[in-house]
Amino acid sequence: MFVYQTQKKEQYYDKVIEARLQNGYSVRRLTKIFPLSKHTIERWIANFAEDNPEVPIMGKRVAKPRPVIVEPEQRQELPDDVQALQAELARVKEELRKEKLRADAYDTMIDIAEDMFKVPIRKKAGAKR
Repeated sequence: MFVYQTQKKEQYYDKVIEARLQNGYSVRRLTKIFPLSKHTIERWIANFAEDNPEVPIMGKRVAKPRPVIVEPEQRQELPDDVQALQAELARVKEELRKEKLRADAYDTMIDIAEDMFKVPIRKKAGAKR
């Protein structure tokens, strides 16, 4: 049976939790202050959070509020220039998506050609002219 070494826990546990709660120190900063590993400090903080759910402790993920979706009937009519800008933005986004797809296709084509012909095709960065 494995017996945990509790010397460090007895010596540093309260100090680590106090520094985390009162000063808001990150785990990385706590590892620099105390001679403990990152894993040990994270485990202690997680155990403390489980044992004391009423105490807010940094690092706990809090659910973000979801954005309110406005139904089309409730939307206000936008001015013509704003609608034109939104249409232009949608068109430009679609063009960007297509260009990224084209660039990926070219990269794939070059990779296949290099494998097939065993010849480097891409230019080397920093080549002299």
